[in-house]
Amino acid sequence: MNMKWERADGVPTNPLAWSVPIGTLTGVPLRLHFSFLVYAVLVLLRAAGGTATGAALHGVGTVSMALGALLVVVGLREWVRALVVRASGGSVDEVMLWPLGSVQGIEPAPGWLAALAAAAVGPAVSLVQLAIGGVVLGIATGDWSTAVPDPMSAEWLATPHPWWIESLWLLQWTGVQVLLLSLLPMVPLDGGRAAEAVIMRRRGAFEAPRAATVFSLAAAAAVGMVAVVRDLPVVLTVAIACAGYSVFLLWRMRAGDAVARAGAEPGGGWMAADGGSPPEPDPERKEREDAVRRREARAAEDRELDRILARIAAEGADALTAAERAFLARVSERRRGESGGPRNR
Repeated sequence: MNMKWERADGVPTNPLAWSVPIGTLTGVPLRLHFSFLVYAVLVLLRAAGGTATGAALHGVGTVSMALGALLVVVGLREWVRALVVRASGGSVDEVMLWPLGSVQGIEPAPGWLAALAAAAVGPAVSLVQLAIGGVVLGIATGDWSTAVPDPMSAEWLATPHPWWIESLWLLQWTGVQVLLLSLLPMVPLDGGRAAEAVIMRRRGAFEAPRAATVFSLAAAAAVGMVAVVRDLPVVLTVAIACAGYSVFLLWRMRAGDAVARAGAEPGGGWMAADGGSPPEPDPERKEREDAVRRREARAAEDRELDRILARIAAEGADALTAAERAFLARVSERRRGESGGPRNR
């Protein structure tokens, strides 16, 4: 397979799409986000030049196995999530893996319950994996303490074991870490997605992503302070990454709102786009549409939205055509009145 660097949706200013393809499983395209690649390079460099300690992983060979375990754990969680979401009426364009999950490509079916269920898939898969792995490790080693390893320490590896035992232990150790970190209430982690679903129940689908993103920023600040006080570098890194993700989402939402407002002004809105009045709203259209066509239309709309936002970032809002301004105005007005599910972006 050609592993050249490419963007999944062709938008150069969207860092959520910077990735390489790694294959397709049961019709689900799997891609590796650039953050996973950066993380792998950094930990390998640290392993090559760092000092061996009993509490941390050391050695390029061991760290390479740990990276493989991380890819397996995260890939399994997100692949099962994609299958569940697709089976329940949602859509799956791709699975874009970063070290703790997927950053985009999976969209639950409309409704806060569907969003909450999609968020719960990851922890559920981890619990099943840990249960099976714990039984296998306990039987293989005779040491049942390996079933739930200490996520803060890799001292168990200080004693030599067969490579396949160490591989199983690293899968278990990584699974515990991913499960605990994914529960933090920050997007795009499972905890943040669950919080977004709860917020959507109270405030609706249009306001939920913005409110959840602001909440995620506050949670990242709190988690980051705790990580600094308790000297938890991994948790601090996750908090910083989630804060950056939240800031990017807020930028996209605010940029779209600003241009949509400009497009709705006289001379720049509906009339400028097509020479006529806006179409009469059809309150029953959503109920009549087929779910597949609805998802396809939303995906096409999102691609066009990404393209226009990329143009804003590169050339400024003044460079947009009247049709592009009208498109943003229509999207903003329609989504403000929607009652469907949140975007998993």
